[in-house]
Amino acid sequence: LRISKEMSVPAYVVFTDNTLIAIAESLPDDDAALVAIPGIGARKLEQYGADVLGLVRERQKS
Repeated sequence: LRISKEMSVPAYVVFTDNTLIAIAESLPDDDAALVAIPGIGARKLEQYGADVLGLVRERQKS
């Protein structure tokens, strides 16, 4: 949500609900696992990949 506000675009433009669910279910641990998720291509991986993987790592620590 923060990123979508910074970019002045709706949240679904960053990731759809289905993509967010897939991230939450699969908990990707690297770029290859992240880009294998439907809705995440090379561009989204480049733009958001590091942030997403960081959030997943934080989640796994707790």
